[in-house]
This record gives sequence, C-alpha cells and structure tokens, in this order.
Amino acid sequence: MKLYLKIYFNSEGASTMDVITIAEKVGFEPHVGDYDFVIDFESPEEYSEIMGKLHTMLKGTKTMYKVSTHR
Repeated sequence: MKLYLKIYFNSEGASTMDVITIAEKVGFEPHVGDYDFVIDFESPEEYSEIMGKLHTMLKGTKTMYKVSTHR
C-alpha cells in the first residue's frame, strides 16, 4: 500500500528544506501531483510506525500535514 503526504508550510516555522529533509529521513520520496511525498507500507503496524516518526520529527516545526492511503 502507499501512504501519500501533503505538507502545508508556515512562514513562521521551519524552512522548506528542513521539512523536506525530515520527510526523507522518515523514508518518504518526492512525488509529483496532489501530494508532495509517498512511501510504501505493508501492514497497519508499519503505517503506525511511519506516522509516529513523522509526527515526532515534525513537532515544533509549525508544519501541518495531510495523509492519504491507497492500494
């Protein structure tokens, strides 16, 4: 399955490149289209792990995000 990530930046928060680096450290790859990044996952546990890492790493960056999953 695929997990798509859309980032909403805040001019009062972390720089664009810092947020991109965070997403890539979690394992997301850049994606062209409605979402900015994509990552593959196999199980609900893996999904939970990815989301936990992403949430923790973005904490304090004043960045908002939206996710969507697809088969």
